[in-house]
Amino acid sequence: MTAILSIKNKLRDFCRKQDEIVTPIFKFVWTLIVFISLQKMFHYSDLGSKTEVTILLAILTALLPDAFMFVMAGILIALHTFSVSLEVGAVFVVMYIVMFCVYIRFFPQFAYVMFLVPVFFMLGIPYAAPIAIAVLAGLGGMVPAVMGVVLYFFSESTAEISRLLATEDVENEIEAFKQLSDVIIHNKEMYVAAIIFAITIAVTAVLTKFTYDYALYIAIAAGTVVNILASIFAGYIVSNDVEMGAVVIGSIVGIIFAAIVRFGQGILDYQHTERVQFEDDDYYYYVKAVPKIDSEKKDKE
Repeated sequence: MTAILSIKNKLRDFCRKQDEIVTPIFKFVWTLIVFISLQKMFHYSDLGSKTEVTILLAILTALLPDAFMFVMAGILIALHTFSVSLEVGAVFVVMYIVMFCVYIRFFPQFAYVMFLVPVFFMLGIPYAAPIAIAVLAGLGGMVPAVMGVVLYFFSESTAEISRLLATEDVENEIEAFKQLSDVIIHNKEMYVAAIIFAITIAVTAVLTKFTYDYALYIAIAAGTVVNILASIFAGYIVSNDVEMGAVVIGSIVGIIFAAIVRFGQGILDYQHTERVQFEDDDYYYYVKAVPKIDSEKKDKE
């Protein structure tokens, strides 16, 4: 463990010293993954499906502020949806503007969560997302996570609409427009996923805020249990069965992801917890300080 911590500390120090280079590279890799996932979900425009366009968008997004990803992703998806039909494109634009006005405008730092959800869906482990998002973004990630669920199921419906419109049958066109309305109103699978995500993120994020020892680890474990129970509960509410195998596997992957994130942030040493009390003219303060295990300090000692 000491050797692993030492390697982690060296990587951390290197990233801090080379922040001007490392940060854009990480942002480029992340945005490239997002745009590749979006192009797999929406693949109807020849221009938007070109590899050169994907790389160019990833480069631009990596060099600009984080909130710019929301704009570029919206332009890319709009290009694809308008290629399906004018109605599909218009519905997407309205839906995307509502998402922006309701949440992203006020909390742009959580915009990445909305695109993290489709990435997990495309990887085949969607139910790992709630636990991962709770650890990364906390309670603030709940709303954009639900938006990410809506975006993914909108892409599923868009694929079906594209298939129906590929023929010139009038009945298929009517069915396509019915499918477009059902994506928001009658999509039980989408509602189930949204409820599971919201409940799991809320419970996990709230429990991490408690000050008792091992609160984060307990929150991750509780989030895993809630993730499974919420799947049963949500399925019962909307009368739609949930594939429990996918939920269990996703929860396990979520635990692994959360453990990796926690290790990257630092392992807490609860055996050396310190409690400090002090006061000023207005308040009396109780401070609990939990040190992180640092192999370099131990080596120096």
